[in-house]
Amino acid sequence: MTLRIVIADDHPIVLLGCRMMIEQGGAVVAGEARNPQELFRTLAETPCDALVTDFAMPGGGQADGLAMLGLIRRRYPELPIVVLTNMSNPGLLRTILGDGVRGIVEKGAEMGELMAAVRTAMKGKAYLSSKLRTALEEQGLTAQQSEHAPQLSPREKEVLRLLASGMTPTEVGQLLHRTVKAVSFAKVSAKRKLGLKSDAELYEYARSHHLAS
Repeated sequence: MTLRIVIADDHPIVLLGCRMMIEQGGAVVAGEARNPQELFRTLAETPCDALVTDFAMPGGGQADGLAMLGLIRRRYPELPIVVLTNMSNPGLLRTILGDGVRGIVEKGAEMGELMAAVRTAMKGKAYLSSKLRTALEEQGLTAQQSEHAPQLSPREKEVLRLLASGMTPTEVGQLLHRTVKAVSFAKVSAKRKLGLKSDAELYEYARSHHLAS
């Protein structure tokens, strides 16, 4: 059976490249979309066996990123999803895999990796392209382990949101009626859970998850 794949990205040249790799891999492109709104319309109207979609794809009146992926998972729980991204933040990779996505491929990966990710996802297994796999391995993790990524507590999320928005630990403590030590503990705990090494990576995670205002 020939695999039917829907592809989505807001850059036409990326769509073209995906189409070429998919067709060279023996599959067919069943539909294309350039924003979340087009993607949901295409999925509703087009039978397909897998989805390859950009992670950050603004426009079209609907949220992108994790919000978009979560909605796709709820509407199409059996659909294998492979995400394209330029980001290599380990915390974000773990969250994406933990949210039911089976494959993540960085833009600029080797030619064969996209279809390898699709075929692995079709088997219900996790796939990371080489650069992203290295990013996780540097944290002592595998793609399979990352499917069970720990979740931040509501307090940790709130502290992270406020810090990423530009507030100092002292200001966060005053707003939440917590000591600076408690704020720092929440930040350190969040980094440990997400496998992040620096505040910069933590704040990138917050922005990617739309936690920062």
